[in-house]
Amino acid sequence: MVGFGLTGTCVSCGPDPVTAKTGESPATDAEVPPSRGVSGTWEIVAGGGGSVAGQFNGPAGIAIGADGSILVAEHGNHRVQRLSATGSPVAEWGRKGSGPGEFVNPYGVAIGADGRVFVADRGNNRLQIFSPTGDLIAMWGKAGKDPGQFLAPEALALDLSGNVYVGEYGNNRVQKLGASGDPIASWGATNGRGGAGPGEFNWPVGFAIEPSGSLVIADWGNDRIQRISGAGAPMSQWGRKGTLAGEFGNPNGIAIDPDGRIWVTEYSNCRVQVLSSEGRPLAQFSATGMRPGKGVGEFTYPRGIAIDPGGAVYVTEFGNSRIQRFTPARV
Repeated sequence: MVGFGLTGTCVSCGPDPVTAKTGESPATDAEVPPSRGVSGTWEIVAGGGGSVAGQFNGPAGIAIGADGSILVAEHGNHRVQRLSATGSPVAEWGRKGSGPGEFVNPYGVAIGADGRVFVADRGNNRLQIFSPTGDLIAMWGKAGKDPGQFLAPEALALDLSGNVYVGEYGNNRVQKLGASGDPIASWGATNGRGGAGPGEFNWPVGFAIEPSGSLVIADWGNDRIQRISGAGAPMSQWGRKGTLAGEFGNPNGIAIDPDGRIWVTEYSNCRVQVLSSEGRPLAQFSATGMRPGKGVGEFTYPRGIAIDPGGAVYVTEFGNSRIQRFTPARV
């Protein structure tokens, strides 16, 4: 899927940033709801297809450090890159392989309160934990369906207590692990098969943790968003397959901004949607007709999403091999 991207290392490059408001974003053919306070500017922070520092091949998971640095797990280059807040390459680690510190199609990435970097090593069915500078600290898990084992782990998130939540593409479940990797609970499938009922999943590939401790989960195969409590009890769900506001086409990355709004990347719709905390559609950004787009504020197969403490939103694009940033307008 990679190959649509820009060429060369790109830092704040491309066309001038475009200011987009709900209904004024690069237009889609979906119904756009009236503006509800979501406005700001998109810009390209870094990118260009390739394997040198600052370039990407299938950028997937993304996380923002306390210092504003950007961490990206690269599915195609089998590595993790750290960029500065302005998009300049700072460090990288990993290569293709199954040894310690090596990866096969890494996907999710998360940063602990102590700066440790957690990586979902999808192809090796494990999690790897690194120091902020990329030194390997620990490896958790192996292929399997038992507690503490994984099949194609993708989504990663940490709560305020340091517990680690893992979404498994292959096992169609979410696992909760303690800060040392000990399994605590799992929700979803018990036999690996996906389901469409409340609290069931069909590829839970992205999630975020709310201040209350509940999880908001991107249920890719069911084209919906689910909210479950911190104890795993189903609370609510919204969405269905489609292109209208509030519908989804393979929801993937998910993040919550400081105002409690839920941001969702849609892989097949090539769109970013913004929802209220109750799931009401507020805004959407995409190319015309929700086709793959290369312009600023347009997307080609968006994957990961992260939001920094100031509310800036970062999105990785599989197809354009780049990172875009949305800076909200200040009133």
